[in-house]
Amino acid sequence: MLLYLIRHSTVAPDPSLPGPRWRLSPEGREAADGLAREPFWRELRGIHASIEPKAVATAQRIAAPNELPIRIGRDLREVEGRAWVEEGYADLVRGYLAGKPPDGWEPLEAAKARVRACIDGIVGRHTDLSVGIVSHGIALTLYLAGTLGLDADAAFDLWRSIRFPDVAVLEPGRTRLERGFGA
Repeated sequence: MLLYLIRHSTVAPDPSLPGPRWRLSPEGREAADGLAREPFWRELRGIHASIEPKAVATAQRIAAPNELPIRIGRDLREVEGRAWVEEGYADLVRGYLAGKPPDGWEPLEAAKARVRACIDGIVGRHTDLSVGIVSHGIALTLYLAGTLGLDADAAFDLWRSIRFPDVAVLEPGRTRLERGFGA
């Protein structure tokens, strides 16, 4: 069983809406369609996606041409409470991953526990079947930091390396990636 961890595609930021309601940009739709043409999707038996529209749309664009079922997982959503910032977002994420969450952000340990429990539950239901998880940069970073034993600096470096869209592959129970983001 392999776990395909997928970051959603590029969004069209709209400061008038909360980030969880943002949708894919035209470039993001095109990039997700390109990702859908990768041959490894034939190995999957389904995709689980965050409830956020950008993750659902990414999952749909991958799943449709590959005839994969999609399930929505509320707990695959991104860290809650993040507000739109035009500059300095990376510094906020660095602080968050170091245990210093900005005001209003979901507590770090709560987000880690939520995402881990959700993904572990998915893995437990698919012990012999490879599946995909479409989620978000920080959420996937939290899961992988715990799985791979990354400290805050390494977790931040991982987060910065994840593209829109991007895929990493993990064999559950292992402490290294079969395929890293950006490969």
